[in-house]
Amino acid sequence: MNKIWRLMPNEFYEYLNSWKYILIDFRTPEEKIYYWYIENTDLFIDVYRKDIVEKILSLDKNKSYLIYCFHWNRTQWVLDFMEKNWFKEVYDLIWWIEYRENYNHKLLKD
Repeated sequence: MNKIWRLMPNEFYEYLNSWKYILIDFRTPEEKIYYWYIENTDLFIDVYRKDIVEKILSLDKNKSYLIYCFHWNRTQWVLDFMEKNWFKEVYDLIWWIEYRENYNHKLLKD
């Protein structure tokens, strides 16, 4: 059974601290610079890339992922796509703004 779900910021933070997930930022490079990013993010994938489908399908479906974007509307599509393509475990952060405000000590800027 696949585990595909959306998490509130406090739950996401707990999952993130378990260190068993690959963390993926699905925002644009500009958003990453302007709004910072979550510490220990493993991959940065611009959701507007022409090869986004290939990028996602190149990931190991048996690994566990935490994903996020700015408003979670883009990762809604990503989450649905990953579920339809049999990814084992994927969790999406909803309310990035709340995460940013309450867990600011875990954010980085290039």
